[in-house]
Amino acid sequence: MIRALLPLLLSVGCFGAEPTNLPLLRLTVKDAIKAEARVPCSARLLTPAGQGTSDRTDGLAQIKIRGASSQVYEKKSFALKLAQEAGWLGLAKHQEWVLNAAFVDASMMRHKLSYDLFRSLGTNASPRYAAASRFIEVELNGKYHGVYLLMQPVDDRLVGFQATNSPATSPAVIYKAVDHEANFGQPGHGGFEQREPDPEKQPFWGPLDELNHFVSQASDQEFFDPAKGIASRLDVDNAIDFHLLVLMTSNLDGITKNYNLIRAGSTTVTPNPKFSFVPWDYDGTFGRNWDSSPVDAKTWLSNRLFDRLLGNPLYKAKYAQRWRELRGKACTTSNLGRMMDENAATLGPAALRNERRWKQLNYADPQALTLANDIRQMKRWTASRLEWLDTELARRTRK
Repeated sequence: MIRALLPLLLSVGCFGAEPTNLPLLRLTVKDAIKAEARVPCSARLLTPAGQGTSDRTDGLAQIKIRGASSQVYEKKSFALKLAQEAGWLGLAKHQEWVLNAAFVDASMMRHKLSYDLFRSLGTNASPRYAAASRFIEVELNGKYHGVYLLMQPVDDRLVGFQATNSPATSPAVIYKAVDHEANFGQPGHGGFEQREPDPEKQPFWGPLDELNHFVSQASDQEFFDPAKGIASRLDVDNAIDFHLLVLMTSNLDGITKNYNLIRAGSTTVTPNPKFSFVPWDYDGTFGRNWDSSPVDAKTWLSNRLFDRLLGNPLYKAKYAQRWRELRGKACTTSNLGRMMDENAATLGPAALRNERRWKQLNYADPQALTLANDIRQMKRWTASRLEWLDTELARRTRK
């Protein structure tokens, strides 16, 4: 038995007598890791056989603490910037990576589950972009630091922006909603941050200002005009899928903040690109809020944009039809339960190591939730949520 395990122990490492079942990222940092600025570090990724290929797995990097409210937690999330781009664990090459701690998520899978679900709703012709991710374990300065979710950032590479030979008349944009003011309820760009293009080099709020002004101020006749209305500015099918994701997961923070709006650059060939949504920050989902407190399964979530869409017979029909399609395949209790079980199997004994390392898993709930009982609660909540949404969406889309 020891002989059989020896290659794994040598190539990946072990904690005490336990071999790692997940890829292991070894970080070495001399200075204290802070949120204000990156500090130098070395990063070495060790991968068990069969868990994805990687390149540039050993080299210099920079690291800082990331997140907003999550910075108060003892187990921090990190932003890692490599000296050179790397394609880790079969993921697309990036120079910047997110190490998500998921500290208040005892299952450690809510981000991954939500993003994987959203991507599954797309097609080759009409993809649904969301961060691809892998579970890893992290060792910091020689000490075990727990399970993390290695994630791609939302950038031009993730969302498929391609270089073009056509003269650009405006750049591709990514805006992140960071405050509840980002609810499409007023003109301007309050509640948003510009992520691309680089706001220090090229502030560019025009497309978002126009969209917000139109959604908040246009008359119904203007809003639903077939040629010049909302469908000329927004990928409405993407928007409906995004809204249904928020509803299925009950992401209380994800409807008026914590999402990305993206739009490809306009060119002489494609002069009128449309906005679409990319989800972000889904640890407070599937029955848990951002602070891990329980969330009722019968809560409706919307904003000015989606209220307007659901006030129109054409878009009511689109919502109803799309919900029927999703409930027939991707969004069934059995499929979501299968995805949860697969993630739990991938985590394996690493989940127990993480629980031992971070004993206080849940600040808001007096229960010290384990992976197993959190998944049981997630499955029960999901069944109740989908059943309620069947009734609620039927009521709201009735002609």
